[in-house]
Amino acid sequence: MKLGFGKAKQRDLSPGATPETLLTNRLRDLCGGDVDLFYSMSRLMFLDPKKIMIPLDRVLSEAQEFEAQGNKVRAEVGYRIAGGISLYRGDLDGVNKYFSKAASFANESHSEYKTILKRSSEAVAVARKYYEEFNPVATQA
Repeated sequence: MKLGFGKAKQRDLSPGATPETLLTNRLRDLCGGDVDLFYSMSRLMFLDPKKIMIPLDRVLSEAQEFEAQGNKVRAEVGYRIAGGISLYRGDLDGVNKYFSKAASFANESHSEYKTILKRSSEAVAVARKYYEEFNPVATQA
């Protein structure tokens, strides 16, 4: 008699394929093989936005506080998160505004900011397609 305890059932994934690799492979496909765009998107967007529990307005107020205190690293991180939330929401203005702000604190150390800022409308379109496939409620946020 089995009670359902013990080893978990094996998922039918190809050898070496994890849910994370499936998501990143799909992102790579959506980027059309563009290595720079894929690298930037994989570094800046949230592959699983359900894990973001903090609202955008709180992220921004904290980033502004850190900026006022002169804490550039934490301010950059806050604006980077705000930019990622904007990608998730499909907010082109927010993407430009927040990643631009993050880039100003990064001092040329993050090339992904430049790529996203140069190609923000393309990045928002890729993010929108990605979230529609993997998180259907994203378009309602």
